[in-house]
Amino acid sequence: MQRIPVPNITLRQATESDWDFLAAVHETCMRDYAVQTWGTWLPEPRDACRLEIHQIIQSDDGEIGCIAVAEEPDALMLEKLYILPTHQGRGIGTLLLKRLIDSAHASGKPIRLRVLRVNPARQIYERNGFKVDRSTEERHFMSYWPLER
Repeated sequence: MQRIPVPNITLRQATESDWDFLAAVHETCMRDYAVQTWGTWLPEPRDACRLEIHQIIQSDDGEIGCIAVAEEPDALMLEKLYILPTHQGRGIGTLLLKRLIDSAHASGKPIRLRVLRVNPARQIYERNGFKVDRSTEERHFMSYWPLER
């Protein structure tokens, strides 16, 4: 199998004008998993979207997703890492996780995230050193520790 090369990936801060794009990416990437988990899809309310932690993922093909990371006093919280399905499987998620892991090492803070149990994204996190800390019926709570625990 021939591997598609990782495109040139850049990030830019999300702005109010990105709301429709962010909502569309969120629905495209998460709707099926939400329906599998809860039986329905509820879009994220506009006032719940913290634009200050969102960045738009850009490639040579244009805008292809978003990443949202909140820097808390004791951890980096990976709230979202959504890549449009047409751009998945190209190493973009891994590239962005490696950048975040570098930030974790620089800050000495762990990275924490949650992923729906039905979402196969758990595999990319595990391949990059994340461990499941605990699970509920709906989610896995995972972390990456840059330092020995």
